[in-house]
Amino acid sequence: MASSGTNTFNLSVDELILEAYERCGVVTPTGYQLRSARRSLNLLLQDLGNRDVHLFKRAQTTFNTVESDETYVLDAAILDVMDMHILSGGTTGSEISMARYTQSEYAGLPNKSTESRPSHYYLDRERDAATLYLYPAPDAVYTINYFAYNRIQDVGEYTNTLDVPAKFLPAVTTGLAFLLSEKLPALDVPRVSLFKQRYDEEVLRAIEEDEERVSLYLTPNLAGSSFAVRSG
Repeated sequence: MASSGTNTFNLSVDELILEAYERCGVVTPTGYQLRSARRSLNLLLQDLGNRDVHLFKRAQTTFNTVESDETYVLDAAILDVMDMHILSGGTTGSEISMARYTQSEYAGLPNKSTESRPSHYYLDRERDAATLYLYPAPDAVYTINYFAYNRIQDVGEYTNTLDVPAKFLPAVTTGLAFLLSEKLPALDVPRVSLFKQRYDEEVLRAIEEDEERVSLYLTPNLAGSSFAVRSG
């Protein structure tokens, strides 16, 4: 038996909306229902982004500091940063890990304008754009590398595909069906609850699949008969 030989399946926004409506028993949604579904889909993507830090939205980013400037406004799409490193020799040399301050730790620093090679950072995740504060303030130009975690892009046109991997499509489709079912008075409460339950389960599976894989090593526990497990 022949197979397709392809593995590029995806759904456009309008196809995903129709699939969600069909699960709710609506075969031909009206123009208003389509617009309402697109609005709900944008809200669903925001909910998905709030549930976990997704590896598929991680991007390595590099920038150069400005001498004596400890404040940097980041791109509005950036939700968080992790694994920040600074080059030991300014714009060359080995990478040195930087530690992250909490808001209270940064606020308690006595002299934030002290200049040296930055060793710490604080990220103020403001509403419009996150602001990065370095400490000490750079005494020269340094190259800093970090991983940025970005927002999931808006839905946009009906012909677009979503800014999520294919592994998240089942969760997004079921989640949209749940949101739409809340707007359809003909659907009973048990069916709405079932959509919600299935959405939570499928999101959890997708997030677990999206996690990083690490090697596991078994080492004998000489004090007993069991094995110790470590990752690396």
